[in-house]
Amino acid sequence: MRFLTILGFLINIYGCYYPVSGQDFQRIKQSEDTLASILTVINQTTDDSLRRILNTSFYNIMHETLMLPGVDHYPFQSLKTLVKISSPDDKLTIYHWNLPSNRGKHAYFGFIKMLNREPAAVYPLKDMADSISLPESAYLDQFHWFGALYYKIIPCLSNQGKPYYTLLGWSGKDGLVTRKIIEVLTFDEQGGPRFGLPVFPDNGEGKMTRIIYRFSASTSMSLKYEDQTIEYDKKWNPKKRNFEYKTKIVKMIVCDRLVPLDPNLEGQFQFYVAAGDVFDGYEFKNGNWSLLKGIDSRNKK
Repeated sequence: MRFLTILGFLINIYGCYYPVSGQDFQRIKQSEDTLASILTVINQTTDDSLRRILNTSFYNIMHETLMLPGVDHYPFQSLKTLVKISSPDDKLTIYHWNLPSNRGKHAYFGFIKMLNREPAAVYPLKDMADSISLPESAYLDQFHWFGALYYKIIPCLSNQGKPYYTLLGWSGKDGLVTRKIIEVLTFDEQGGPRFGLPVFPDNGEGKMTRIIYRFSASTSMSLKYEDQTIEYDKKWNPKKRNFEYKTKIVKMIVCDRLVPLDPNLEGQFQFYVAAGDVFDGYEFKNGNWSLLKGIDSRNKK
């Protein structure tokens, strides 16, 4: 009786946030409790083999749980290492997590759940970052994913009017090098996810399908989508003997400029750090992300 009273209380609370029947809620909550128990052991053990075995169980149960009715807006609040992010247009949610090893390497796992589809459409993601040659120009699918943890989803339209999503993410590699990534997500004619699109005309002769920043694992790099004030229509005023210009506020991807600690260390990314006073940005124009070098990020609003 006490259990039913508590369960009813929880249903009333969560029912304010998403529509789900009491029976569906109970099934999802039971799955969450099981997943939380698995995560507890994963976080406590120092045995990499056991971590991988437990992670497989977590993966399979998570997959089954995402197929349950009413799960689309369930918060999974007890799963602290599960990263859940939904697109602003409420069309998809990405559920993903990373599994670090004792050697500092990271493996990534996840699912893309298309919202409000019948039957449920859940696409598993398989991290193959270590085996992808030329990842900056590769076109990938759900089984060949450049694993990352995304923290921003930006809906976009190509210059042909086709929708796509730009994803900002963190992609730790190992104890020496970590990464930040600007990824592009599209969907094929069957609705399956595809990664990579050449929407960076100023990078790699326009052939880059994603942008990957590599830098020292002992430092950090800022990669954000934010309001930024930029100057345009700059003209010289001979009477005042200075430049006059107009300003406008646009949404931009803004990032630190990365530099090696010493010029002789160029290309050795474990020695790359943020310059600290130099920032670059990407402005969305005509379906593409145009690179603006050396922006003044102090003007951000």
